[in-house]
Amino acid sequence: MTREELDAYVTAIEAHLRARRGQDHVLSPRDFGLAKGWCEAGVPLAAVLVGIDRAFETGARVSSLAFCRRFVEELVASGPRPTARPSPSPERVPLPELEQMLSALLERLSALRPGPDACFEPPLGKIAEVRDLLAVAARPNWDYLRGKLREIDDDVSAAALQALPQAEAEACRAEAQRAIERHRGRLDDAALQDALARYAIQRARERFGLPRVSLV
Repeated sequence: MTREELDAYVTAIEAHLRARRGQDHVLSPRDFGLAKGWCEAGVPLAAVLVGIDRAFETGARVSSLAFCRRFVEELVASGPRPTARPSPSPERVPLPELEQMLSALLERLSALRPGPDACFEPPLGKIAEVRDLLAVAARPNWDYLRGKLREIDDDVSAAALQALPQAEAEACRAEAQRAIERHRGRLDDAALQDALARYAIQRARERFGLPRVSLV
């Protein structure tokens, strides 16, 4: 990442916050650090801008980039992992907390079976595998665990899109399209299509109330 790339990234974020807030906006040192971390990690600018939009759509008074963090990172998690993203320290997440996350997802998936939502079956085997691992391993292989949790989330995301009734799927795609249109002309088509796909996945997961479990 060059200084010019970081400056362009931050400038785009500040400009979008300025437009959404209707007043001048310069990132605080904390928000600048957040934006810098995203840029260094390869987080797509389109995901950041659409995540900011989602934060404003809650009706809350958004005054900082930090407020938008959850919305941005949900979109990031809804698509391909940034190749430059550094590995986190998952040991900070207690094993009982991981078990609770998996149990919450399992409960939601179980409520969607059987019937037309049978496409949710594939992640269940992986959830059972990871829960068995957590039950017997006081210090599991974290690289393996991160990979399995991401596989579970990817499978669930694909199933959520497949399970949406046609009318809802079309409405979701239309909503995603509207979300990226305000950024057309400022971002290239590939970036917009990436943001559209992430947005649609996130909306589908919200429709079924499916929490995320991945650590990356």
